[in-house]
Amino acid sequence: MKRDVINFLKRFISIPSVSSDSKRKSEMEKAASFLKAKLASIGFKTKILKRKNAHPFIFAYYKASSTKNTLAFYGHYDVQPEDPVEEWETSPFELVVKNGKFWGRGVADNKGHITINLFAAEELIKNDLLRSNLIFLLEGEEELGSPNFESYVKSLKSELKDVDVFFLTDVGMHKKGVPQIFYGLRGLVYFELEVEVGKRDLHSGVYGNRVINPANLLCEILAKMKDAKTNKVLIPGFYKDVRKLTKLERELLLKIKKSDKEEKAEAGVYSLVSLDKQNPSLTSKTYPSLDINGIVSGFTGEGTKTIIPRRAIAKFSCRLVEHQNPEKIVKLIESFIKKHMPKGVKWEIKKYDSAAPFYTSIENPWVKRTAKALKDVFGKEPVYNRSGGTIPAAEILQRLFKKPIVLTGFTLPDDNIHAPNENFDEESFWKGMEAIRKILISN
Repeated sequence: MKRDVINFLKRFISIPSVSSDSKRKSEMEKAASFLKAKLASIGFKTKILKRKNAHPFIFAYYKASSTKNTLAFYGHYDVQPEDPVEEWETSPFELVVKNGKFWGRGVADNKGHITINLFAAEELIKNDLLRSNLIFLLEGEEELGSPNFESYVKSLKSELKDVDVFFLTDVGMHKKGVPQIFYGLRGLVYFELEVEVGKRDLHSGVYGNRVINPANLLCEILAKMKDAKTNKVLIPGFYKDVRKLTKLERELLLKIKKSDKEEKAEAGVYSLVSLDKQNPSLTSKTYPSLDINGIVSGFTGEGTKTIIPRRAIAKFSCRLVEHQNPEKIVKLIESFIKKHMPKGVKWEIKKYDSAAPFYTSIENPWVKRTAKALKDVFGKEPVYNRSGGTIPAAEILQRLFKKPIVLTGFTLPDDNIHAPNENFDEESFWKGMEAIRKILISN
């Protein structure tokens, strides 16, 4: 079986399903067809949904011979761009097995987990051990912020009305050998701000001090949004609706906190900063944030070119915590920029990704059954944690269907998701497949 799994994963990784690259639209369709064919071969009734200007969405259903429950598994087949290619030690879209790891773009996020779930289900079906109906929801736009996910699942309301629990295996383990269940994720809003001061670049000697420099202006406005010393966001009303942690939740999170040394090693950085000076480890999990994701302006080539650029563009995003409303945050930011933008410039702000934060109780039987299965396989009690990341599907499924959401997964903190040299620890991969089989049988 292992050979079949690796061969499948090789073919899956070889498809450069980068959802943000319009030139790879055919690759997205190829990945969807590849998954549909696999699901059909296992015995699933499968269909591909396609909306205008959207990537394909896969719905697959398997009816068990004797039924206890209906379980749904979510995953996404789209991946991040491979840039910067020169920093990869292996070819991004070629699965390489070495040093106890699988290497390749998407192997951790999220093609490896999809593979685990598919083959766990296949083995149980072949041996007539599956006692629950099983649904797969596989989207191709998670890395875009899942802009069409809600409309897709709304169109499947009748097919999903009897689902008892949704499993999202798009997260990782606390550390090797220590499984993890997440109960909270931050939300996201993503912006692009463009400032233009004229029709052409200008000589900085002739026009310096005379015309507005858009790069300087953009940096000034962005700097006003966040205090570089305290890391506090300075936009009025930004923290107004933030939910306060309960004493129990704080204790749970501090019990599994990592030291600064561990976090620095995992991130590969030289230093760390913190909004919460008393409990620094909570900063990226329980507080909202604002970060610049990229700035482009003027001359950036080799050597010198003394100009005042005609325009500047910045991409920035906010991560949100529960009770913060994405649309409300968008209005606060747009109002802030308008207030600080001087006259005599053209500017435009675009909103891209938007996803509400997710939070759920760990006191439900599905979480407890999952925790037991994870302990049986890994030999240790799973820890309960929050993530600073965003998975839009979690909040959408919870809001639309009012059913339990269980988030777990098997990658390790050094998996390099969204970065060069993405990887999945082999031992954790195979144990993860065993754990999913256990979860499917126990439910």
